[in-house]
Amino acid sequence: MINPSRPQDIINQAEAMKTHYTFDKLGEIKHKTLLIAASHDRQTPVSVMEEMNKKMPNSELKIIYEAGHFMTLSRASEVNKIILDFLEN
Repeated sequence: MINPSRPQDIINQAEAMKTHYTFDKLGEIKHKTLLIAASHDRQTPVSVMEEMNKKMPNSELKIIYEAGHFMTLSRASEVNKIILDFLEN
């Protein structure tokens, strides 16, 4: 977990993302998977999530509109409903 009071945590995460590329292995994920995107997310744009969805055979993509990268905080009840609906089906 990132500790906002420790800048080194953010630097470490950025370094890990530069060297740990697994996008080409997404097709190996066979389990049912829920992807949730936010329409205003600049860190992980909807277009990236759509590509992930195409590569994963059992994935389902939901988009939360008018939300950004921290949608789990700003739109928690909507995110929770999407997750619960996914788990119930």
